[in-house]
Amino acid sequence: MTEKKQIQMIYGGVAVISVVILGMSFFLHSLRKTKEDLRGPAENAGKEEAGDYKVLEADLELVKQDGEVVKISDLQDKVWVAAQFFAVCPMCAERNGKRLLSVYEQFKDHPDFKVVCMSVDPDADTQEHLLNLEKGLGVDGGKWWFVKADREKIHDFMRHEMWFGDVRERTVPEEIATKGKWSHDMGLQIWRGDTLLKKWHEGLDPEVLPVLISRALAELKSNE
Repeated sequence: MTEKKQIQMIYGGVAVISVVILGMSFFLHSLRKTKEDLRGPAENAGKEEAGDYKVLEADLELVKQDGEVVKISDLQDKVWVAAQFFAVCPMCAERNGKRLLSVYEQFKDHPDFKVVCMSVDPDADTQEHLLNLEKGLGVDGGKWWFVKADREKIHDFMRHEMWFGDVRERTVPEEIATKGKWSHDMGLQIWRGDTLLKKWHEGLDPEVLPVLISRALAELKSNE
């Protein structure tokens, strides 16, 4: 290998690392700002819309940000809010950050509540990246899971078991630059154990979210 090619490879590697660092910095900065702007619990929330119920028929092994191996079935006795993400997504913080942080702040002290963010890009989302997200947000890793698994397995599970939309890899450079590498479902899901209670799309009243979570936690308690 010539000296010129070696130099090109070195600078290419530095460029890739820089993009990852800048992407994560943007994500964390957006969520930190959101966390600072959070208000208290919503009052006089709007009427709940009827949702579809779905019961999981399979399980999936996952790896958390701290390296602990967990399963979806470990959430059987929990109420959990699920969302898709990837560490350098320029849209995740903007669209889901405020809602996730809001419900986390309201319910983080409840022993049966969790937030579960599932990576659509597990090959790039290293354990270090996921742990940095936890530390950057200042959240409790036991209450907020950033999880990953084999890409094909987690994509298939989210699509066919959890009813998330398809995950697609973008190919147009302009779209990748502004929206990120992956097109994925930006909805939030509320689960009580293995039962899907609500899938939350953009445009629906976010103030109803804590109402539904409170109700699900009460139902969980009554079923014990």
